[in-house]
Amino acid sequence: MANLRQELLGSELTWYTAFSELLPLLAVGTIPLLKVERICQEINTGSLTIENSITLSSPVASFSFSASASFEVRSPSRIQVQFKEGTLKPPEIKSSVDLPESIDLFGQKINLSPARQVVNPLQDAVAGIARSISGQSPLKIPIPGERAASWLLVTYLDKDLRISRGDGGLFVLAKEGSPLLDQ
Repeated sequence: MANLRQELLGSELTWYTAFSELLPLLAVGTIPLLKVERICQEINTGSLTIENSITLSSPVASFSFSASASFEVRSPSRIQVQFKEGTLKPPEIKSSVDLPESIDLFGQKINLSPARQVVNPLQDAVAGIARSISGQSPLKIPIPGERAASWLLVTYLDKDLRISRGDGGLFVLAKEGSPLLDQ
């Protein structure tokens, strides 16, 4: 197992991605027309910060949320984390609504052709909304108090995978670019 201090401090920026760490969000993948596009953790050792982010996508828009934190390496395998703020980015409205032909809902195939015919004339209105929302600033939400503090104990670390546990649960993360993500 690599030393956490060497891994974290050996490079300026490291990205991890994990679907297992946000299991409640995986349920989103079972909601018709809404899917998890990306889950990512960016570690910046230069500024000793972490940013956890997720992007959800629908036929109409993409939604991005993130939480930023500072961290301190306490031992070769433990870090102390202090969350600072959450960020809700304005939705990215798609220039066209991309409804599938059909969806599966509770084991039944639902034909969306009638809905697609209704949506097609609304494309120009959707494009106008996209232009007006695109310039908005993200909403920053401070994360105050004791609940913002956390710890993380790395139990396994190699060039592709990090397994950690903390007061928030068990986290299995693959480094971006790892062949593990191609499976």
